Amino acid sequence: MEELRNKLLDWAKQFETPDFIKDDPIFFPHKYSDKKDIEISAFLTSWIAFGNRKLIMQQAEILDNLMGNSPYAFIMNKVWEQYKENTNTFYRMFTYHDFFCICQRLYNIYQEWDDLKVFYEGYNNVIREIQTDFGGVKGIPKLERDSPCKRICLFLRWVVRKSPVDLGIWTIIHPTELYIPLDAHVAKMAHRLGITTRKTEDWKMVQQVTNYMKTIFPDDPCRGDFALFGYSINNK
Repeated sequence: MEELRNKLLDWAKQFETPDFIKDDPIFFPHKYSDKKDIEISAFLTSWIAFGNRKLIMQQAEILDNLMGNSPYAFIMNKVWEQYKENTNTFYRMFTYHDFFCICQRLYNIYQEWDDLKVFYEGYNNVIREIQTDFGGVKGIPKLERDSPCKRICLFLRWVVRKSPVDLGIWTIIHPTELYIPLDAHVAKMAHRLGITTRKTEDWKMVQQVTNYMKTIFPDDPCRGDFALFGYSINNK
């Protein structure tokens, strides 16, 4: 236990550095200074953050270019309406119509509220609220499924934690309340190290890995994400 603890502490320190940003999708929301631009860029970039990391980066750049200099202006000026009937592929199984759908939900929120942070303030379970508010949008897990909600957890990690990598623009959630964004790299390392015994990458595995990380990083369990993910992609 002590040996593994020391490894995780070392890996987190090694991989959670500013150098991580340039090869990660979080690079794109980091381009902005306005909080609304950051929120929207982070939300939409995390929505496509699955699959091969290089392909994610390529599509995230396409997405960023589509939105121009201001993701917030892109949403509020309804530039996305042009994609309503477009069934061409946007990214993997997503179409441009799916992109239209998620942008429409964002528009509805920002039309009534100052920003996403204010909209979700006061909720005990923001993950569940996002699932509800964006229900029916392809890529947003259904409430009744035991999904690991990886991309929602990733978005929340980005906007909640203030670190050498993460953006830290939300104060409505404490880092202790975050869950590990469980992808294939993290799950593989968690199995290899004996952190989880579950075979299915589901919400129970997310809880198991996160709870373990709380014993190592009690104030910030998502530091463990950098330990597992960082070590995995750098030691293939």
